[in-house]
Amino acid sequence: MKNTRELIADELRSIRAKEKMSIEIVAEKAGINKDTLCRYENNQVSMQIDILEKILLVYNEDFDIFFRKIYANKQKNNEQE
Repeated sequence: MKNTRELIADELRSIRAKEKMSIEIVAEKAGINKDTLCRYENNQVSMQIDILEKILLVYNEDFDIFFRKIYANKQKNNEQE
């Protein structure tokens, strides 16, 4: 079963791919280091909530909707076990 941090990383990668944006562009627009963003997307480090908010702003993604997707994915993972 994936933990919440893994689900967040997966969703961030998915959104970026859907938006067809590079790591460099997202990092620049969010005001964070591209290597740090890469680590977040690969679930290598924990992310502060204010950083997540900055990233979601780049994608014009609503914070509440983002976490509803995470919750739905967590429920789906639990059902598959």
